[in-house]
Amino acid sequence: MVKPPHSESTVTQDEISGDSTCGTGFNPFSVLRYGDYKFVWSSEALSLWAIEMEIIVLAMFVLRDTGSPMLVGLIGALKFAGTLLGPLYGLMVDRFDRKKLQVWVRVFGAVLAIVLTILVFTDTLELWHAYVIVTLGSMVRMLDLVLVQALTADVVPAHSLHGAIGLSRSTLDGARVVGSIAGGTIFATLGLDWAYLAITVLYLLATLASLKVTSRVVANTVHAESIRTGLREGFRYVRQSELLPGLIFFSFLIEFTAFPIVNGLMTVIGDELFGLGGTRIGLLAASASIGALAGALAIGLRPNVSNPARIMIVGSLIWHALMLTLALVPPLWLFALILVFWGFSGGATFVGMVVGLLRSAPAETRGRVMGIRSLGIYGLPLGLLLGGWISEDIGSAAMIGTLGAIGLTATVFAALKWPALLRKSTKSTHPANDPATDSSSSNSASNSE
Repeated sequence: MVKPPHSESTVTQDEISGDSTCGTGFNPFSVLRYGDYKFVWSSEALSLWAIEMEIIVLAMFVLRDTGSPMLVGLIGALKFAGTLLGPLYGLMVDRFDRKKLQVWVRVFGAVLAIVLTILVFTDTLELWHAYVIVTLGSMVRMLDLVLVQALTADVVPAHSLHGAIGLSRSTLDGARVVGSIAGGTIFATLGLDWAYLAITVLYLLATLASLKVTSRVVANTVHAESIRTGLREGFRYVRQSELLPGLIFFSFLIEFTAFPIVNGLMTVIGDELFGLGGTRIGLLAASASIGALAGALAIGLRPNVSNPARIMIVGSLIWHALMLTLALVPPLWLFALILVFWGFSGGATFVGMVVGLLRSAPAETRGRVMGIRSLGIYGLPLGLLLGGWISEDIGSAAMIGTLGAIGLTATVFAALKWPALLRKSTKSTHPANDPATDSSSSNSASNSE
C-alpha cells in the first residue's frame, strides 16, 4: 500500500481550526494559500484557456467549411463522448494517485493538440481529422474534471470550499472571455494554424503545472474486490442520500438546457440573429462569461454558504427565465446586456451545485460521486444536438426559447421532487469532507500497517 506523503500540500491543523471565513473575503485568490491548490488551479486555468479557445476556433472552422449549424453542434457534442465513462473514472480517482492521473491526462491532451497543429501547418487537415481528435480528447476530459474537483476538495478545507469552487468557476468563465475573444481574433486575423499553435502552448504549460502537485493516494480507503463492486458502492451511496440525487439531476439539467448556448451554439446565434463575424461573436460569448464570472465570485466571496442547493435552485429559475427573454431577440446591445445577467445567475447556480456535491460526499467516495455526477454532463452533447437541430430547422430564437422553457419547468419539478434541497444544509454533512479529517484518517491507516 502506498502511503500518503507528508508534505507542504497538506492543510495544517491551524488552518483548519482558524476562523471559518479564512479563504474567503474580498480576495478570491486567498484560497491559493492552501498547499497544492495553487498548482491544481494554475494547471486547470491553463487547460481551460486552451479548451475555450479550441471550442470557438473549431466551431468557426466547421461553420466556414460546411455552413451547417448541425455539424457545429456535433463537434461540440463530441467533446463529451467520454462522459459515459464518468463512474469508472471516479473509481480510478478513488483508487490511484490523483496527481499521476492528472499528469497523464495533461500529456495526452497536449499530444493531441500537437498532432492537430501539425496537420494544420502542413495543410493536410480534413474535417474528419478534427472530429476524430476531438473524440479522442473527450475520452480523458471527464477524468480531468473529476480529478480537479477531487483534488480541490482534498487540499481546501470544507469551510473554504465554496471559495475554491467559486474561483474555479470564475476561472472557467474568465477563460471563456479570454478564449472566445483571443480564439476568434487569432482565427480571423492570423488563421487556423496560429490559433492552434497558441492552444498547443497552453496545453503544454498546463502539463508543467500539474507536475508540481504532490502525489495524493486514497487507495487505502477503497477495499472493493472488483470494478463492479466499487461502482456499485458509489451508486448505492448516491441513491441513499437525501441530497445527491437532486444535485445530480440538476447537473444534467443545466448542461442540457443552458450550457449549449456558450459551448458551441453562440457562433450560430451570433451569425443568424445579428450577422456577426468571428471577433464580434467572441465578444458576444464573452458578455455571458463576464456575468458568469461575477456570479461565481459573488458566491465564492461570501463568508459562509450554509445551503448551496437553495442557491442552485433560485439561480436556475432566474437563469432559464432570462432565456425566454433572449428568445424575443431584443436589439444587440440589450441582448448582450441580458446575457451578462444570464451568465451571473448561471455562475451562481453552478457553484451552488458543485459545492453541494463535494460537501455531501466523504473523501473515500468523493471520486465516485463526482464520477456519477459527470454522467449529467452528457446533457451537454444532447443539448447541442437538439439545439443545432432546432436552429437549423426553425431558427436560433426558437432554440433558445425551447431550451429555456424545458429548464424552467424541470427546475420547478426538481424543487418539488427533492424538497431537502431547499431545507437541508450541506454544511459539515460529512466530517470526511475536511482535509484535516482526511489527513488524520490517512495517518491512522498508515500507522496501523
